Amino acid sequence: MSIKRTLLNTALVLVTAGTLAACGQDEEKNAVEDSLSQAGDAVEQTIDDAGDALNNAGESVQGTMDEAGDSLDSTMTDAGNAVEDTCEQVKEKMDSKDTDC
Repeated sequence: MSIKRTLLNTALVLVTAGTLAACGQDEEKNAVEDSLSQAGDAVEQTIDDAGDALNNAGESVQGTMDEAGDSLDSTMTDAGNAVEDTCEQVKEKMDSKDTDC
């Protein structure tokens, strides 16, 4: 966010400087002001696009992490159930009174 603010401030300074430089000059030289304004707009759009791309990437990473967490939770549950089943089978073979694990 600070990069965006810095670039926008720089663009604003450039536009202001161009405006002040163009004051009192004929129309032909006012093209500098227009060029600086267009450059500022392009910088702002580029920064907005980059921000959107970063936001989308962050959302994608979050989704992937959520899926990985769900998968790990499921794997751990399955492993726990397998251990419990094995324990109960062993107790049954040993003719234990309590086959709960």
